[in-house]
Amino acid sequence: MDIQKKLQRLKPHINRSRSEAGPVAETDISEKKWREVQCEVLVFEEGYAVRRRRRYAISHVHGFHAFKELKTMVDAWKKTGVEDHPLAPGREQEAEDLLFLDTETTGLSHGAGNMIFMIGTARLSGEEVIVDQYFLPGPEHEIAFYHHFLRDKTALHALVTYNGKAFDWPQLKTRHTLLRETLPSLPAFGHFDLLHASRRLFKYALANCKLGNVEEGILGLSRGEDTPGYLAPMYYQDFLSVGDPSIVEGIFQHNEQDLLSLITLYIELSRRVLFGGLTSEEAYEIARWWRDRKYYARALDAYAEVNERSDCYEQALYERGHLLKKTNRHAESIDLFKKVWDMQGFLAPLAAEALAIWYEHHKKDYGRAYHYSKRGQALDKQLHPPKQDAAWEHRLQRLQRKSGNQASFPG
Repeated sequence: MDIQKKLQRLKPHINRSRSEAGPVAETDISEKKWREVQCEVLVFEEGYAVRRRRRYAISHVHGFHAFKELKTMVDAWKKTGVEDHPLAPGREQEAEDLLFLDTETTGLSHGAGNMIFMIGTARLSGEEVIVDQYFLPGPEHEIAFYHHFLRDKTALHALVTYNGKAFDWPQLKTRHTLLRETLPSLPAFGHFDLLHASRRLFKYALANCKLGNVEEGILGLSRGEDTPGYLAPMYYQDFLSVGDPSIVEGIFQHNEQDLLSLITLYIELSRRVLFGGLTSEEAYEIARWWRDRKYYARALDAYAEVNERSDCYEQALYERGHLLKKTNRHAESIDLFKKVWDMQGFLAPLAAEALAIWYEHHKKDYGRAYHYSKRGQALDKQLHPPKQDAAWEHRLQRLQRKSGNQASFPG
């Protein structure tokens, strides 16, 4: 191509490039074609990237929720004073600080040969949600692609993804490492990965927690005609061969829906965790989550919401009993252990052990402690054969020695 033709092709980019560092790149695809799919060309040095920007009013409803509820949920978290829950924003964070991120890649592996060809972000800004999607028009433009993604990302301290801890962020770090000599540093980041929260809460209701299943089963969303994520690499390869932006238009739409669903999912998960869940199974998982984070009062309240007809009722009673014991509410814990024992279910031997410990060490009632130990040992053998009962025998012998009168033990 002679120099005159080159200059003619670069003319549409000259004005835009004056605000960018570095020389103007020669684009392989006209801006007109990208504008037809609502995109713009962003030049940097010897390459260029493509960006698609969409705006939604915060009153926009996606599934069961309007985006304005994001502010409500962030404020609700902050009112609790909780900061170390996996869904809780920091004390100084606002809803506008949350950056929802999703990527599209050429494969599902973690190797250096796997490339990210689209990075989508969504964030709350004033009275709207802004969706930015950065597209890689070819491997030779990777520096421009990451430059434009990173130029406005001075902080990522509230990154929200779906399986991003295991996939999206490690992939991004890998590619950045290969190009780091020519790119800004990756900012420090915090991370909310909604896949783990979804698995915890929805595993009883859904066959699996793929985002599409969560959308349909939990968020009230149905995509209808959609480019499946697993086909995105194939369409991208077709684009690289043909050079027609319309080939990847469906990928933009798919990625955008993923981002909008992340906002709705964060709202839904936060609402359920903060207000107790919609089912006994959810209440049970929420209780365990609070317990693991050492918010015992919240855990006890959530355990109490588990219905006796639920399959997890026995487990909830037993775990609540232990938590009451841990917080020195012994009389209440003993009442729950007795309920578990009376159910004669899978956890009854453990309840018998807890009761034996209580009567031996706190009440000095060795006869009653022996009673629960003997009965617990027998049920343990029945429910969990072949069961090693050395611990039971050791306890029974100790109780005999303490009493000094084996005949006084109840049968």
